[in-house]
Amino acid sequence: MAYVAVALLRALLVTHFVCASAFKIEAMQHDIQQITQSNFDGVIGKFRDSAISSVWFFKDDNKADKQFLEEYNKAASELKGMAKVTAINCNDWPIFCKKNDVTETPKIKMYPINPVPAFFYEGKMEAKAIAGKLSKMFPNLGTALTMENIDQFLTTEPSKPKVILVSSKKAPPTIYKALTCETVFRRSVKFGFASESDADVVQKLKVKKFPTFMMHAWAEG
Repeated sequence: MAYVAVALLRALLVTHFVCASAFKIEAMQHDIQQITQSNFDGVIGKFRDSAISSVWFFKDDNKADKQFLEEYNKAASELKGMAKVTAINCNDWPIFCKKNDVTETPKIKMYPINPVPAFFYEGKMEAKAIAGKLSKMFPNLGTALTMENIDQFLTTEPSKPKVILVSSKKAPPTIYKALTCETVFRRSVKFGFASESDADVVQKLKVKKFPTFMMHAWAEG
């Protein structure tokens, strides 16, 4: 009986130690979306045609994962509303992690827009590097405006509003590219981009401050 009591005490102590050392991704404190094996397709799989995503495979009792949490959350905060920055606990979903060839954590898998295949991230485990890698995966589905195409851009498909960003930079920012990829906007809005260096386009649009967002909407009659 004494042996059983000691064994139970040890088990309780081990359980207490594991629970005390485990960390949690808190919805109110973190911008990381925690997913499960059951909802992976609903959160990521079914949106591969229009959304950029990442999954951090972690174990909530792993010291290296605990140390990485805030760094990954910084990347999630930077890309909030643009990319799906998610995580899955391999202690809760070991079969899913095994199917994804995850043998150690922390490990990040990135999911570009189809048809580009998903891949394991191999860069620095730092927020800036992770966010930068995800940002580069956004395609620009908007139109680069020039004097040769601006009239056609503004007049074709009159039922669609035209959203134009005129920037002091030569390339559009991540948020603009993310908007051009969004499923509803792709069907209902046309996006255009012009740089301050395109002086004739800027003059035609009567823009004097940069950056400037403007909308051209069709007026019936």
